[in-house]
Amino acid sequence: MIKIFKIAKLELSILFYSPVAWLVLVIFMVQSGMGFFGMLGSFQELFMMGEKADNLTQLLFPATNGLFDKVLQNLYLYIPLLTMGLISREISSGSIKLLLSSPVKISEIILGKYLAMIYYALMLMAILGIYCLIGVWVIKDADTGLIGAGLLSLFLLTATYAAIGLFMSSLTGYQVVAAISTLAVFAALKYIGTVGQSIDFVRDLTYFLSLSGRTESMLNGLITSRDVIYYLLIILLFLGLTILRFKASRESKPFAIQAGRYVALIAFVLLAGYLSARPAAILYRDVTAQKSQTLTPASQAVAKQIEGPLVITTYVNLLDQHVYAGLPVSRNTDLSRFEDFRRFIPGIKMNYVYYYDATDLANNPNMIYQGNITGLNTRQVAEKVADNLEVDLDKFLTPDQIHQIFDLAPEENTFVRQLSYQGHTSFLRLYNEQNQFPEEAEITAAIKKLVVPHQKIVFIEGDDERSIRVKGDRSYDLFSSARKTRKSLINQGFDVVGVNLDAADVPPGTTLLILADPAKPFSSQAAARIRGYVDAGGDMLITAEPSHREVINPFLSRFGVQLSPGMMVNPDKNAPADLIQGRIAAENNEYLDQLMYMNATVAMPSAAMLELTGSDFTADTVLQSSALGWNKKNGFDPSSSSVSYQPEQGDQKGSKPLIVLLKRKVAGKEQKIFISGDADFMSDHAIPQAYNFSFISGIFRWFSNGLFPVRVSRPAPQDDAILTSRKELSAYRSAVLWGVPALMIAGAAGLLISRKRK
Repeated sequence: MIKIFKIAKLELSILFYSPVAWLVLVIFMVQSGMGFFGMLGSFQELFMMGEKADNLTQLLFPATNGLFDKVLQNLYLYIPLLTMGLISREISSGSIKLLLSSPVKISEIILGKYLAMIYYALMLMAILGIYCLIGVWVIKDADTGLIGAGLLSLFLLTATYAAIGLFMSSLTGYQVVAAISTLAVFAALKYIGTVGQSIDFVRDLTYFLSLSGRTESMLNGLITSRDVIYYLLIILLFLGLTILRFKASRESKPFAIQAGRYVALIAFVLLAGYLSARPAAILYRDVTAQKSQTLTPASQAVAKQIEGPLVITTYVNLLDQHVYAGLPVSRNTDLSRFEDFRRFIPGIKMNYVYYYDATDLANNPNMIYQGNITGLNTRQVAEKVADNLEVDLDKFLTPDQIHQIFDLAPEENTFVRQLSYQGHTSFLRLYNEQNQFPEEAEITAAIKKLVVPHQKIVFIEGDDERSIRVKGDRSYDLFSSARKTRKSLINQGFDVVGVNLDAADVPPGTTLLILADPAKPFSSQAAARIRGYVDAGGDMLITAEPSHREVINPFLSRFGVQLSPGMMVNPDKNAPADLIQGRIAAENNEYLDQLMYMNATVAMPSAAMLELTGSDFTADTVLQSSALGWNKKNGFDPSSSSVSYQPEQGDQKGSKPLIVLLKRKVAGKEQKIFISGDADFMSDHAIPQAYNFSFISGIFRWFSNGLFPVRVSRPAPQDDAILTSRKELSAYRSAVLWGVPALMIAGAAGLLISRKRK
């Protein structure tokens, strides 16, 4: 060990007796600092202008253009300059022969030289540490765990680069060739992760060897045994290759033995890497202040309920536009989407079923092939797509074969996953959004649906109610049954069905019955079935329009609620007179408290005021109109900007109830009835406005007693301010970007001049 330290000390002295080592330190410090202080200055200006921002530690360090991100982009350029002469210098000068014949082990020589590079790597990290200390000093409640994990990640990456550079330096006596070869290996290790991705075993090995993405998790605060072991194994591999390289030159062993050593070393590294990357073998440590790299407590609680295998079967249609996301070449990327859940549910099993099928090739927007397919059948189109994607069509099930396994027609043959656990199933879909894949809320909801009682939402049909089956301004498709909408009920854990009560009873297991703006009176049979459901304590959600007041009021009388004559008027002259912005009034409703805190509004086109006439229910107002608005008793032109308040005609000014919640105890259970004087606030047209979607989610969370939609929100980050003035920040900048580098240059000059004189 003493010899290793002596060799390291000698190598460092040689390194720092040349200007390259000093120059790299200075350039590294200035280059890193310019971006860091530029970001700090930008956020300081933002705060001075009255804007707000949080999660500053993330933004200033690992995020795009942050300190760590910039270092990551340039670090690979520095290391070859330092490692290119470690051994190639000895080879070119001939001193390598004396070194190998000295009473020093080859391993000690290699480890000594490598230790010198580790010392230098620590110097680079010390420079970054200066900026990290400044960040901790000037950022309010800086996330020190996140910063520490980032430094650890960059140190391990630098140490890995150094081991690679050391090996490449041992292969040639030309330092420039060693540097270029090192860069080539870096490029190869980044590229190798794309090799053999269609072959299962090869895919795991090459993906393990790849440097791409290795630093991402750790830079963001999640330290895993898989990533740490990866760096250590790659370091071991290249140090081992270097030692074997010189042993082979000093020993006269048969070629088979020498080759066997290389094969054994590589096989050991690959096997150890493969085993360490198995989900059950990975250890995790989230060091962020908000545990942002870990599932929220709500998701963890759901994960704990899974005991045994959870099977996720992905159905991949060759003709679907998202086919590439499910192909074997994208397998590791796809598996990574469930990485957070594998941590808490190691029994997740991922299966993939490949097929081709299409119900309407020419008109289905989800189909990948949009060219001229006139006269081509499904098989012929599949052959064209398979040829374009360079996949074997024989590995895809035919339409007849997939129909025997599973009917995917209700899913329009698009990319879909089915979760199975102890006989229960649920679905995960892709969405028509920029980020098409399910996130924590949707995945948790799909898993939770497997272990809790189903929440069956039943919409009454048959009397021209709002439809959940067609798309349109009046319909309720978007929030209820739209498969491609992330926040729709069917993607948040609910079952959604429609029923015509003229032909069938309320389905058994119904947890919520919805009556959405009936346009004509119920038949006696339908009315009796609804009455029986309500008398038995069933929950209901009722929406109505002022224009259908005569239809709904007789039914609402059972609950002691009536739609008042007239229509609410919006006092804002810059908006349509009938577009009401309802405000949250339910102070004690925990499922709407966040919206109330945000002073959120709900867009309600053409709303009626609700009158409470008294019943055996307890009534609470959930949504109310502005105090400046009024109920216009007589008709008016909604497009007019001159609608006036006329109390002599019965107009009533002030804040009026627009939505009420009714509760009572029935057979030991709390019955809930939700009544709205407007039906459009849940329509496809109104949902994108204001906070309608969030309000609707809160309603259904209330009806399901908090089961769905799953709330996965986190506390707001506390690092939301910069605690230094512009003058102080300028002083830090000058000291670090000019003062310290100037001292380093002066010290280097003095050392080099002194050595030259000697």
